[in-house]
Order: sequence, then structure tokens, then C-alpha cells
Amino acid sequence: MSAVAIIKPDAKEIIVSAKLWLYGDFATQELANKIIDEINTQYNQAQGKINIQEANGSTAAYLIKFEIDAAVFTLDKAFDLVHNNTDYRNNFIRIEQQNIVQRSFMGAQLGSNIGHWLISDNLGESTTAAHEFGHSLGLDHPDDCDLRDRELPPPMMAPRGTLVKQRFQWNPTVNAGEFGGTLKPIYRKVCAEEVQTIFTGKVFSADGTLNLGILTNLVYDEIGNPYYFIE
Repeated sequence: MSAVAIIKPDAKEIIVSAKLWLYGDFATQELANKIIDEINTQYNQAQGKINIQEANGSTAAYLIKFEIDAAVFTLDKAFDLVHNNTDYRNNFIRIEQQNIVQRSFMGAQLGSNIGHWLISDNLGESTTAAHEFGHSLGLDHPDDCDLRDRELPPPMMAPRGTLVKQRFQWNPTVNAGEFGGTLKPIYRKVCAEEVQTIFTGKVFSADGTLNLGILTNLVYDEIGNPYYFIE
């Protein structure tokens, strides 16, 4: 999910702005509202900050705030808007009941602004939307997927199958790695370090803006195959 980050010097904030354009057989405005509520809540609760050099040469910690919006539109409109999109705020997500990989996913590259999400993943209620949002901003799964020593809730980018404290498992009564003995996604929480990582190695332009992600700009068919535009 691409986005645009904007420095607000007076407020000591950086606003991350993005819009999700949802289409497909199961895309509704009610679902869109649940998805953006999950994303905004998760990422804003993290209270992530990065240091910014100000005009006077000093360095100050800026709070990262996320302002994510969503709307539902038709497949015909999707073809038109996607084909001509140059705005990093725009992301195009198809919502369906199933797809070829049987899970919600973003495009093949980290940072892609396209996705195919499944209602079976309890979008807006399970942290799946917030997890996929992280992928679209360039966040990958952590190298270490054995978090049994971690007392805090698992980070948002921990994948399904991660080993965690028993209280964070699907079934807290079984041993780690057994059926039910892995991460239950609802327990994931965005941590400040994940928000900071989004900006690692990135440089704001002179006007205080930064494009995040990649404009893949494709439309998916019902089961998750991309349509390629031919000029």
C-alpha cells in the first residue's frame, strides 16, 4: 500500500496519508470502514517517532500519524483509475471470498499498491489488513519467528505460524508448534520500531514530502491473477 508522508514542522508530526480503493464482489463501504479503523488504530497506537533535522539545524523527534481513508468503486472504474494513477496515496484492493493462494496478499513486491484480500481473513477484525498494510509500506516478516521469549504482544509483521507465548496462541493449552500452538493474529500489535523501519534509509524531498511504496498499478481478477494493460 503506497502512501505519501508529509512533514508538519509546527506540530512536530509526520502525516502518512493513503487511500484504499476497494472493488470486487465482497467490497462494501461497511467493510472499508472496518478496515481503515483497524489500520489507523493499530499504527497510531504505536506512537512511532523518527528524528527530523529542522531548518535551524537542530534535530527533533516527530510523531508519525496515519490518516488512511477508503472508498468502494466498480471494476470498470478500477481499470480507468489504475491505468492512469500517478498518486502514491492510491491503493487498489480487490475483496473476494477466495483466491489462488487462499490468503490475503499484496503485490509480488514489497511496497506494491495492489492487493487481493479475502473476507475469510476477517478483515478489520483480525489484524490481517494492518499486516498487509505493513507489507505495502515495505515491511517484511521478521527473520526470527520464534518469539516465545517475548513478553509483549507479537509485532504486526509476525506471520502466521510464528511461535509465541502460550497466551498469544490459538490454543493456549497446547505446546508450541502443535496444532493451535502458533500465533493467533488477533494478538498482533504494531510496535514503534516497525513504524520507524518504514522510514529507514528514506529521504524527504525539499518540500517535506516522501513517497512510500511502489506504483504497481494493476487490477486483479476474481481469483487473484493480474490484468496487464497493453498500450
